[in-house]
Amino acid sequence: MDRVSKAASRIFLGWLVWAGFWLYLHSKGLKPVSLIPQPINNELFFALGVITGGISLGFLIHRFRKHRIRLEDAHTMDDLLAMSPDDFERVIAEIFHTYGHQVEVLGGNGDHGVDVVVQTAQDEKWIVQCKRYNGSVGEPVVRDLYGTMVHEEAQQAYLITTGSFTRQAQEWISGKPIVLYDGENLLRLIRMTQSAKLRKAI
Repeated sequence: MDRVSKAASRIFLGWLVWAGFWLYLHSKGLKPVSLIPQPINNELFFALGVITGGISLGFLIHRFRKHRIRLEDAHTMDDLLAMSPDDFERVIAEIFHTYGHQVEVLGGNGDHGVDVVVQTAQDEKWIVQCKRYNGSVGEPVVRDLYGTMVHEEAQQAYLITTGSFTRQAQEWISGKPIVLYDGENLLRLIRMTQSAKLRKAI
């Protein structure tokens, strides 16, 4: 989808340049050379501008809305579940950033399910996996995350979900540098972080 939008934007930019040139010629009483008879040429030219312009505008609106979601927009579980996966990952990244850490959102480009990479002030590397759904996260997912943490040479791993964790998953992390946040604890963390941001702003 991004490729189509970017291609349409380039075409629309070229269309705007040609439209400006076309208007200049008409202001001078000249007519541009056309291989297609009129008025079909004008209709096709106008249609090209409408189509590519519409796609470009839609792409800009999508990008604006995509980056508009912030931590302050999350108040309830319904708010979190209504977010796109990318928005949810950015909100989680903002939590870590609020507490002074450097963050990088990998999202769909992440390796082995790593959505956010955190670099702490103590020069530790943490990896974060985000799961936005209602279901329960089981032990296999936690095991995989632990293997990824070792592979990435990270000092800690976080698994954050809007759902819950099975008893086996919670028991398996005992003694391991893995932190689990289920939906209830995530909402509590979000409220604490929102308050922390507010205090910083005052």
